[in-house]
Amino acid sequence: MTTIHVPVLLKETLQYLISRRDGVYVDATLGTGGHFSSLSEQLYQNAILIGIDTDPNAINYCSTHLSIKQKHILINSNFESIKAVCFRNGYPRISGILMDLGMSSFALDSPDRGLSYSVNGPLDMRFSPDLTKTASDIINTANQSELATIFKTFGEERNSRSIARAIIYERQKNTIKTTKQLAEIIRHKTHPLYVNKTLSRIFQALRIVVNRELEVLEKALKDAIDILEPDGRIVIITYHSLEDRIVKQYFKAESTDCVCPPEFPICQCSHKASIKLLTTKPILPGKDEIRNNSRARSAKLRVAERI
Repeated sequence: MTTIHVPVLLKETLQYLISRRDGVYVDATLGTGGHFSSLSEQLYQNAILIGIDTDPNAINYCSTHLSIKQKHILINSNFESIKAVCFRNGYPRISGILMDLGMSSFALDSPDRGLSYSVNGPLDMRFSPDLTKTASDIINTANQSELATIFKTFGEERNSRSIARAIIYERQKNTIKTTKQLAEIIRHKTHPLYVNKTLSRIFQALRIVVNRELEVLEKALKDAIDILEPDGRIVIITYHSLEDRIVKQYFKAESTDCVCPPEFPICQCSHKASIKLLTTKPILPGKDEIRNNSRARSAKLRVAERI
């Protein structure tokens, strides 16, 4: 049974996200609605709330279980469509946007999604049933070089070539269809001290590719900034270095007037800053939060405000 996960960095999120209590707010990664319902409690009755999630189970769950006092709209869509979703529903300007990039509770709680190497299930990894390519498709069709690149680029796995080679060897004997099959291949090619970290990296890499996570984030960031009203804020919580690097670099670029290379004596880009940073360094969870909520362990929160 799915339960509401404790929202990560909740106090900090609400502190930074709310610029006006009668505004329009978007939770772009709704999940089980922990941040969403807490945000509702802090806003006036006449505020508007929009919740987006790529997983229809999340929308169904929140529609049934959340009690929101304001007018609210729940949309089954990938958050890369945040701009279109807001425009279609009549809200071209938004007061605050939250993106918590942690994995969906519904996906984590379901062995059928194949996101956990500790529970056997089909090697799927899709957040949304609308996606066609699964992790099994990638594992069984990509060549050795492609697999190694995926593991290195999206999992930052040093042993990527060796693991890719082992996968190619094993799939010639049997199609790799389950998380257990893949995990066993990885275990046999990894030193016992590093098994769990390596499994996490490989599964992360496949999950990112299946769900186009980094591509989606890059588009969502641009569109989110576009629809923020002046003084509107965007709060993003990341959980691994690839996500955080994208957010950090985008925020830095968009908070800078000129983005020309340093060797250019005169600005040629005509770029103007669209945001200002409210967090020059990411906000991290404290020891108490990590102790009470293990999901917060690797979280980093960054905030920007529309100029």
